[in-house]
Amino acid sequence: MAYPIAVTIRQKYPRSLLTKLRREGRVPAVVYGKGMENELIHLEAGQVIKMLQQEGTSAIYELQYPGGKSRQVMIRELQQDRIKDKIIHIDFNEVKLDEPIDTEVYIELTGEPTGVKEGGILQHQLRSVEVRCLPADLPDRLEGEITHLAIGDTLTAGELPIPDRVELLTDPEEMVATVLPPRMERDADETEEAMDAPTETEEKE
Repeated sequence: MAYPIAVTIRQKYPRSLLTKLRREGRVPAVVYGKGMENELIHLEAGQVIKMLQQEGTSAIYELQYPGGKSRQVMIRELQQDRIKDKIIHIDFNEVKLDEPIDTEVYIELTGEPTGVKEGGILQHQLRSVEVRCLPADLPDRLEGEITHLAIGDTLTAGELPIPDRVELLTDPEEMVATVLPPRMERDADETEEAMDAPTETEEKE
């Protein structure tokens, strides 16, 4: 079931309206979709924080307009003010429940690798994979079990538990995680230190 969000239509001009909305605790947004004109909307900032905490960025949301109209959407892009730690704009993309979508799903690693217990270093290389499925079949996340990974072992995208009605678009051979030997980690540190060390010419200067 799509997560409901109450939204309000907004005007395109003047641009000062965006500043006014943000001061009032609203987040400006735009809705894109096939065969429709872009719709300018705004929604309550507290609601945005709540929906992201509960559903994340890959969920399906139901925009509920005044008058009873609604649209099924997914988040296309979030714009944030890093200094103020606020979301200042959202791009939504309308989805049709009977049409497949291509999107990314977050990977959550579970368990502690046996290789880490032996002194190895876990390297989480791939954080999400691209999939294709109907909106209703979209998983919230994919769990990658890594307890069995010994030093030198890897977990690939193709080894993730992909649901039956979901197609993996990412290369199945792409590495999600691996356990590095302790020596490799030390070598990497030593190489980095050597690169950071001043050259003979720099020392003379």
